[in-house]
Amino acid sequence: MRPVARAVAAVLITHSAELTAASTVALLSSTSTAQGTRETAGPDFYQRAGREQRSRHYRILSDLPADETKTYAAHLDLFYQEYAKRFAHLPQQAPEVPFVLMFSRERDYLDVLKNTYGINATGSGGMFFMSPRGAALAFFVESLPRTRVFHVIQHEGFHQYAFSRFTNTLPMWVNEGLAEFFGEAVVVDGRVILGQASPGPVDAMKRAIDRGTTIEFLRLLRMNSDEWNSNVAAGNASIQYMQSWSMIQFLGTAENGRYQPRFEGYLKLIHAGMPSERAFVQAFGTNDIASFEKAWKEWAKSTQPTAFGTAAMRLTFLAEGLRALARNGETAADLDDLLAKLRQRDFVMEVSIHGRTQEMRADDSSLDIPQDPLAKTKPLFELIPAKPSRQTKKEQRLEEAHPTPPVVHTRGLAPRELVLKWTRTKAGDDFDFDLLSPKEAPPPPKPKKPDTK
Repeated sequence: MRPVARAVAAVLITHSAELTAASTVALLSSTSTAQGTRETAGPDFYQRAGREQRSRHYRILSDLPADETKTYAAHLDLFYQEYAKRFAHLPQQAPEVPFVLMFSRERDYLDVLKNTYGINATGSGGMFFMSPRGAALAFFVESLPRTRVFHVIQHEGFHQYAFSRFTNTLPMWVNEGLAEFFGEAVVVDGRVILGQASPGPVDAMKRAIDRGTTIEFLRLLRMNSDEWNSNVAAGNASIQYMQSWSMIQFLGTAENGRYQPRFEGYLKLIHAGMPSERAFVQAFGTNDIASFEKAWKEWAKSTQPTAFGTAAMRLTFLAEGLRALARNGETAADLDDLLAKLRQRDFVMEVSIHGRTQEMRADDSSLDIPQDPLAKTKPLFELIPAKPSRQTKKEQRLEEAHPTPPVVHTRGLAPRELVLKWTRTKAGDDFDFDLLSPKEAPPPPKPKKPDTK
């Protein structure tokens, strides 16, 4: 069996993530229902959002600042291209619903979805919904780290795209498994890196197999939306999300991609209207589903976490922590100092992993990068002071008042390194960050010359 990590190098795919010219157009006919109920459904949101905007693939109504709207629109477009690359060969069965609602506040998100569309969105961070009153991908950003919002976009964006190809015929385990497959992806330098597997889900899947708490695959094949949603409502959804994701990983990457052509055949039969179980038997040429399930379990128990995806997630956590310190006028001298200050402040970052929200806290695992087969040695994180480029006098004053946080990067990570890039916001007193992936890690700072005076 082949660990997932070995497939990472083959899925570094470059895409453009440009937002088209920021044109504004009148609201189109598919949102006319929303206009009719605006006075009773979050009127402040509609006033702030103004007129509809367009990205390359989406129509967007947003009350976020222009730069945030552009960032999320570019992310949506980037992943639309990923979905299309893999599923555009399947003819559309329904018109696409390229409408997106971006909310600054959770309250407006809940009110608009309830009063305009009749959707109860309580407890969600975002969703793709279809209703008699309209359809859209909707999410809010209030109090959520950007990584959490990106996961929502990647997961729910797949559901939005898949509807146009399969309508409601895609089996739940495939629909959610593929959504999590895309949700786990990381973006570095505008490249979507798929096939990621972080330590938590990998280890949890192994424990579930050892304890016999996985779902019988035949039952998963037959599971309809009512049973799936019943488990979600009862709080038992984690295993079905996690197992579905694991089986998608297995079908796409195990044994040098042995199962991938048959899985694609299975999707084509589903697209043609064949029931899930019958399509699976025909595509894989066997009705011995128990043996197939056994092969998946053996693979899952041998799977290793991917170093690149884990490093990206933990680097993001460290970046969020550095930004939180910077907002309070503080910095960190080194990584140990950073963890100590984050522990002192009980700093928490929420992440969405396979059907449930988890909290990341500053502990020993925050600095750990697993060594997978791509790495010759165990990768490490390093922290170095930021080196702002040549600055104007105004920029120098801003740097003195609000210093750029230190840079954290990896050393020894394969197939490429990761490094933080800080960008000062327009207001000047806060920072955004991106993950870059140079071939080599930044050189360590030169030691200071001893003072001879």
